[in-house]
Amino acid sequence: MKKLLFLLAALLSVGLLGGAKVWADDEPKQDSDFQDNPSAITVSDLEALNNRISSLEKSNVKVGVLLQFWYTHLSYGSVPANGDYGSSKNQWDAFSWKRGEINVGSDIGNDPKISWLVKLDPTQASFNGLGGNQGGIFGYDLASTITGPVTVNGKASPVTTIAANPFSIVKDIYGKVAYSPYATFIFGQNKFAQELEGRWPSGNLDFNNASNLSSAFGSKRDAGVQLAGTGIPVGPLQGEYVLSVIQGAGQSTYDNNVDKDFAGRVGLTYDKNIFVGVSAYDGWEPNGARWDIGFEGRWTYNGFKLQAEFIEGNLNPADNNAANNSLWTPSLPSSFGTPKGQINPTGYYVLASYRYKDLRVGVRLDGYNFNQVTGNVYNNEWDTFTVGLDFFQAKDVFKLSANWEDHLLAGKDVYNLWTVQSQVSL
Repeated sequence: MKKLLFLLAALLSVGLLGGAKVWADDEPKQDSDFQDNPSAITVSDLEALNNRISSLEKSNVKVGVLLQFWYTHLSYGSVPANGDYGSSKNQWDAFSWKRGEINVGSDIGNDPKISWLVKLDPTQASFNGLGGNQGGIFGYDLASTITGPVTVNGKASPVTTIAANPFSIVKDIYGKVAYSPYATFIFGQNKFAQELEGRWPSGNLDFNNASNLSSAFGSKRDAGVQLAGTGIPVGPLQGEYVLSVIQGAGQSTYDNNVDKDFAGRVGLTYDKNIFVGVSAYDGWEPNGARWDIGFEGRWTYNGFKLQAEFIEGNLNPADNNAANNSLWTPSLPSSFGTPKGQINPTGYYVLASYRYKDLRVGVRLDGYNFNQVTGNVYNNEWDTFTVGLDFFQAKDVFKLSANWEDHLLAGKDVYNLWTVQSQVSL
């Protein structure tokens, strides 16, 4: 049997070789003068190819993640019926994603002087902040509408659609050229020059919620160009600055093709512990001027931090640029409404915190006046008192925070809330 199989394999091989010979004989004959030699390659060509391959291999793409998961318990104290914090009718509880950031970036050609970064947050557009209103169905189809009521768990419930610009999940997208620490050029969408707390990453904030001042004037992004410098020697001090020219239409929106806005800040540091600075914004919106000026300071010493800011501005809340609207309204009582026309808001905060090993405790008092004009119905102060406790682990990659806030309008309690945040930052 084995001999038979061997014979069949031999006959099959001879047949294949014969077929190949016939196929080769049928092929057109090649010119006898033809020279099939490879084209000449210069040394510079080889070096260029090697450099390109090396740059791709060493691109060093870095991926970062920031996850912030919340539990919120909010208690209203100004409900006309009884104003009772303890009444279950006046309470609101929710789980939510506050941050789900993914950022990708790298140096270009292994040159740390030229880099790029893209930061996305798919949870951003679906987080409605704090409030007693029922959530809606989130969708990217701007033309879609859902009419209610619908049945949820056996009960009729009005449902709305939260329409979102798909690009709104893009937080940062920019390129950076930094041949000198004294003059770094950034082009694209990024946080522009603004007040102290607002320019910090969310994962590095002292409390779960930013201050009223930061929500109003800071933590804003826009497309444009920036020039920045740090570590500039000024005698015994270290100086820094940022100058931004932005479109003024807000985060993830198209350019409105009107006059561009300017934002800037300068600061001085002494002995790495004491910092003072000033920031300013100047622009012109379709419905009026927008400007603000602020002062900031910070002192750190052996785990203790004392920080304060003050900002005053002028704007029109009906400027049709909600993504960059400086008027803070998310946590206002619905009965208070939104100021109309040109207004003059002002805000401040003072915070103190102390960290010992893996624990940090802090307190913050901040106030925000919606329109500092005598006799105006909106000339009232929105005060917030915050107490926070943080627990860090794994070299601060993991942080568990518990915050309590008390909110007052014109000196009267409106609501208080607890927020518990679990955070992972890689």
